[in-house]
Order: sequence, then C-alpha cells, then structure tokens
Amino acid sequence: MPAKAPAGTQSIVRTFELLKALSTRRTIGWRLTDLAAHCGLNHSTAHRIMACLLAMRLVRQRADDKRYVPGPMLYEYALATPSYFRFQAACEKNLARVAKKTGWVGFMYLRSDEESVCTNRVGTYPGRQSFNDVGSRLPLAGLALGIAILLALPRTEQEAVLAANWKALYSNAAHRKRAYREMWQRSKAQGLGVNLGDVVPGIGSLGVAILDAQGRPVAAIGASGPLEGVGERRLAEIRRLLQDEAKVLMREQAALIADISV
Repeated sequence: MPAKAPAGTQSIVRTFELLKALSTRRTIGWRLTDLAAHCGLNHSTAHRIMACLLAMRLVRQRADDKRYVPGPMLYEYALATPSYFRFQAACEKNLARVAKKTGWVGFMYLRSDEESVCTNRVGTYPGRQSFNDVGSRLPLAGLALGIAILLALPRTEQEAVLAANWKALYSNAAHRKRAYREMWQRSKAQGLGVNLGDVVPGIGSLGVAILDAQGRPVAAIGASGPLEGVGERRLAEIRRLLQDEAKVLMREQAALIADISV
C-alpha cells in the first residue's frame, strides 16, 4: 500500500490500482491474469474486484477477446469535474501554435501525484507512430514534460517523488536506467524538461511547467518530434516558444488553473 494511504483501506487501494492500470491500456485492454500480475494481486482477488467493477459499469469486458477496458461510468463521473474539460479545451489553441511553428507534436500533461497524464495532443510525427496518446500516463521522471513538473517542485517533495519514480521505472525491464538518469541530469542543468533521444532514439522533447498562483506546478506544455536536422539554435527557438505559450496560458487561464490545482 502507498505510505500515505490510511490504515484499513487496502481493498480500496487495490481497486484504485486496478482502475489505474486499466487506463494505461484503454485500447489494447487487459487479460485478467496479466492485470492481476501487474498489480501484484492473486487471480481470485483480482477476479472478485473486477466482477464488482463490472457490475458498477466502472469497467467493461469486450465480448470478442474478453479483455478488460475502462467502463462508461468513469466518463460519467468525470463530468463532475468540468474545470478539467475546460482547461483541456483552452489549451488546444496554444498547442496548435506550437505544432505549427515547430513542425513537432504539441503536448499537454497534467500532474497526477507522482505521475503525469496526457490531456492534449496536437499534430503527428512525420512518418512515425507515437504511443503518447491522450490518456497515457508515465512517472514524472519518465518524460521531458513530467521532468518539467518535477523541476518546479520544492526540493524535499522533488526528492521523494524521484525516489518513487526511479523504483517504478526500473521495475520495467524495457526501461533503460542510464537513459532516464541522463535525461534528468540534462534537464536539471538547463532548467526545463529536455529529452534528446534518450527514451526513443531520434525523437526529442522539450517541456515547460505550468504553475498556479502559488508557484506550484499543475501541468506542463511541450513539443516532441524528430531530432534529425535540429541543432542547438532550433532547440533554443522551441524552448522560447514553449516558455512564451506557458506564460500566455498562466495569464489567460489563471482561474481554470486555480480550479485544477491540487
């Protein structure tokens, strides 16, 4: 259980972890066996919880392959948080400018405790497929936009989040420890999230934090695309563009940012 979870809430935490895992594969879906293993649960416990979630329409089981995916009740509950939808819509014009001026893909990620979740994506990678779609989530240290959020946190909180992030990232054999460490160190030195092909060779990303009135990071705006032909001067231009758009968002959407700040 997470250290901050109150005693006696283990079943709630297990349910939450299952729902969060479902959100990471909302298209592919999960087999029950794989989902249970991913969440560290035995099969019978996972089956019992999922049966309850199915009855409550919080999850859905596809008829063709029997895989579990998020259910309609999650959307219905989300309608009770209109500020998030308004913020998501308000960011589209900023990201459209980023995509147009850079030729890259514009992204917005919200902070979600120790993780970040993609809320907006504008543009496409020329000739490439990207898995960073709306709804995807990663530990903050796992991408440039998440690191932008990390850099804006108070030192003590930053260190605690980093420790949890390294544990999460290193538990996946597909993740390269050295690559994430290098991305973090470079970003610290430059004062913003910077990925120069560390995670996916040939694909770079820059990220700038979106702050509330108290200086707390609530999100990050960024751009990602092929590094071929992109030199230091071009990266500096993209950095300035993102910083300008972040300032515009923080000024024009201050009320919405205050509403979604946690």
